[in-house]
Amino acid sequence: MTEVAQIQKQTIDRMQVRIEHLDKLLSLAGEVIITSANMQDLERRVQESVARQKPLGDDSMNVVKTSNEASRRISQDLHDLVMAIRLVEIGDTLRLFRRPIRDLSRTLGHEVDLIFEGTDTMIDKALAERLVDPLLHLLRNAVDHGIESPLERTRVGKPARGTVTVSAIDREHHTEITITDDGLGIDAEAAIAKAREMGIAFDEGSETLLDLLCRPGFSMAKKVTGTSGRGVGLDLVHSVMDEFDGRMLMKTAPGEGCRITLEIPKLRAVNIIDALTLRAGEGLFAIPIDQVVASLGIKPARIQTAMGRGRCFTYQGQVVVLHDLQELVGNPPLNEDVDPLPVVIVQSKGRRVALIVSEFLGPQKLVNIPLDDDMQHDPSIAGTSVFTGGKLGLTINVDDLVASTQGQASAPVRSGLAEEIAGLAGREETEPAAPPEKEAAAAPRPHPADGAPLDAGDMSDLVEELRTTLQKLQDALLSLESTPDDAKLMNEAFRRLHAAKGNFTMVEAAAVSDFTHHLETVLDFLRSDKLPITPERIDLLLDGADYLVRAGEALPGSPPEPPEAILAKLQEETATSMRPSEEVSSGDLIGRAFELSPTAQLQVLSALKRGEHTYESYLTFESGRQADFLAAYLLLRRIGIHGSILATLPSVAEIEQGRCGRAVKILWSTPLDDAGVEEKFRSLAPLYNLKEFSSLPTTIFRYEQG
Repeated sequence: MTEVAQIQKQTIDRMQVRIEHLDKLLSLAGEVIITSANMQDLERRVQESVARQKPLGDDSMNVVKTSNEASRRISQDLHDLVMAIRLVEIGDTLRLFRRPIRDLSRTLGHEVDLIFEGTDTMIDKALAERLVDPLLHLLRNAVDHGIESPLERTRVGKPARGTVTVSAIDREHHTEITITDDGLGIDAEAAIAKAREMGIAFDEGSETLLDLLCRPGFSMAKKVTGTSGRGVGLDLVHSVMDEFDGRMLMKTAPGEGCRITLEIPKLRAVNIIDALTLRAGEGLFAIPIDQVVASLGIKPARIQTAMGRGRCFTYQGQVVVLHDLQELVGNPPLNEDVDPLPVVIVQSKGRRVALIVSEFLGPQKLVNIPLDDDMQHDPSIAGTSVFTGGKLGLTINVDDLVASTQGQASAPVRSGLAEEIAGLAGREETEPAAPPEKEAAAAPRPHPADGAPLDAGDMSDLVEELRTTLQKLQDALLSLESTPDDAKLMNEAFRRLHAAKGNFTMVEAAAVSDFTHHLETVLDFLRSDKLPITPERIDLLLDGADYLVRAGEALPGSPPEPPEAILAKLQEETATSMRPSEEVSSGDLIGRAFELSPTAQLQVLSALKRGEHTYESYLTFESGRQADFLAAYLLLRRIGIHGSILATLPSVAEIEQGRCGRAVKILWSTPLDDAGVEEKFRSLAPLYNLKEFSSLPTTIFRYEQG
């Protein structure tokens, strides 16, 4: 899997919604209800007016005017609200680059500080995901081509560590993302010389250095490596900017670094459009109004024929190619025996095309309904829309339509769909077809809590939680490398890892949970200063976290086996720091008394009030292939499903630190009676290799209180 694919896989198909957005949505829902009530009252008045053959009064006309104004305002507010809900902080995307850029800088031997500014800038979620690839290319270029080695930097008076800064700024009509490095910069003369060496023509009078660098296949790298040299990086960035009708700017000088700025227009909601509606033959069409250059009538005398085939005319000094809209969507051509000929000029990525139509209907706000895959015959059709009067029409994808006229359609145009939709255009009160049912989810794994399987929703929530937890774990580990004394950061990383271990345990991924515990032990030794923090140990923890990400992605199937090499290194790290002399002796457990905290005492009293029983249970087990402490930990989690564990010997902290034999004594409360407790332990015996289990009903008053 490529680096970009790994980063994109971390994105989650869910979003957090702000409370103020929900409040606004609730307010708009209330206004919709009020407007609907007014329209019902108006309908009643109209029916009475028709029945009595009397004109409507002024109050009725005021209702029409008020309802019309309210519906327009509500629809605009809903549009704005949808856009606001779709926005996410760009910092969520930028933090995904920390790991690959760190690894690249270590591979190259370049010392680099990666700095993010403006991480709270809001950007459309779909756009943020689409920017992953180009931003990663720009960052890798900055580290690989821009930042010098520490020796080179110190020789010219620069700090040994280079700096790459990514800043995001929200402008009125676009989002501005800038990548700046303090490295070598780009020598324009050297770039031109390299282009000539490669046989690439470059006009210094009309082209810029950036134009040359974005040429497909052009690269200033001296050799092809795993990270550069193939000439696809800036070309890819330029292509993505073209898709968004954005701009890429560059400022650089030899020895002074490089700054590349991406200006990305803000996206509108893809399913709510302000459109120019029109008729072509019997079909109704909608074109996004922000891609309409002009609508006009053309005298046939102005139309010229090129080489006996193509047609064109001149508009504002520019030649525009003319096409029949009906033909472009696979229908018979229009009757052009009209004067003047109705024509609409549309624009996509700087290219203009004129379309012959039958009639202009006017601007209208519409909801685009995407077509199902089995109906998507023509890429130039974005979907369907319900026009005024309940008539069904087609929404035009201008980008693909213009591309098809250039011989660049993403798929061949087929006839039939437009005719099929046109046949429905005259039907009143048409409703969109319901989406097909999704395929049944794969059979989930058993849930250890109650023996019932996890449904697809629960498993999805679990995977989402794991992804978020493990990404935040990696962020914390990366930060620890530069700030190893940050106790708060260390504790956060430990909590994230502990939470992940609990999730893997919940789905009975024992091998992954065991591996996670080894990671947790090493991190705990770093936290308690039993091991010093080094880049090598951070690498080890990050490699282990990468495996956990892969294991989480495999759910609800079987996770991959833990990598033996990483597991061996983890065990080696902990072996020398573990203190076997502190291991709690199994023989001493029976005679030791529990020390209950005030919180545990309250738990017992609450359990007694609920009619539950308290037991002291002594268990011995065989750990099998896994470590003793992990077997004890998993056993305690399973028992905790059937009651509340109040205290353990050894303590949970001792068990997590590996100071545990093959016996444990617990004080717990449960709704089970004596027979139920006995039966429960018998059922657990084959699962956890229990060799001995005994329980004694007891109360809090028999124990010392701490």
